[in-house]
Amino acid sequence: MKCFCSISASASLLFASSALGTVSAPPFSFSLAADGIAGGGYAADFGSVVQTAPTEWLFQGSYQGNTGTRLAWIYLVDPDPFVTGTFTVTNETSASRDYVLDFSLPISPPLAASLLSGQVSGTLTDSNGSGSALMTSTNGGFVYSALADDSFVQGLMANAFQQVTSASGTTSFSGGAFGFPEPVPGPAINSTIGIRFAFTLSAGDSVSFSSVFVANPIPAPSVLIVCGLLGLGSRKRGTDGATRTDSGLKRS
Repeated sequence: MKCFCSISASASLLFASSALGTVSAPPFSFSLAADGIAGGGYAADFGSVVQTAPTEWLFQGSYQGNTGTRLAWIYLVDPDPFVTGTFTVTNETSASRDYVLDFSLPISPPLAASLLSGQVSGTLTDSNGSGSALMTSTNGGFVYSALADDSFVQGLMANAFQQVTSASGTTSFSGGAFGFPEPVPGPAINSTIGIRFAFTLSAGDSVSFSSVFVANPIPAPSVLIVCGLLGLGSRKRGTDGATRTDSGLKRS
């Protein structure tokens, strides 16, 4: 069982850990727009943050906007960089709503070129017991969009349509993946990575998404030559955020 330490200051405040030392939590942030009305801020201001490894932090929190929407999340992030976690949006109004939800993480160091992978899945729930629930991609676009420096790089779940037809029922779905079995080439990334979710949700219902977005640096040719001569495997991030060698062994 994990223990979460609540903090109420901004994400720039220091989080002290006896095992890992005193370090600064990254300013991981979110923005939630419901029918164009936006809100959000630093995730640490709306819950807790725990350092789980020298460059990894676990954020847990919730947000209640003034639009009749409830948001809760658990995200593990690493500025090295990757973002992975789960969130739930509940539409507490009596009408369907269009949502755009962004999670954004500053990276360090910048990547001159990148290799990308990501995936998404989810669960739709009839939370008000009306006998139906509906989640669709807004105007046929991607539900999941991977972002680099706030620009689109990969998308999943275009033309999505998920439905529940029983009172208080649920349905689970896989939204697909990219970068498997090998990561796909990506752009240079200078400042941030993130994930954008855009969807329409029926009145009184909830949808949860589990997602990951990983960016790896592309080693310079000279580094690849040296690694080949020495028989060293290149580092790769798995979808769980762990670093592995080409042999598939997880870095301790």
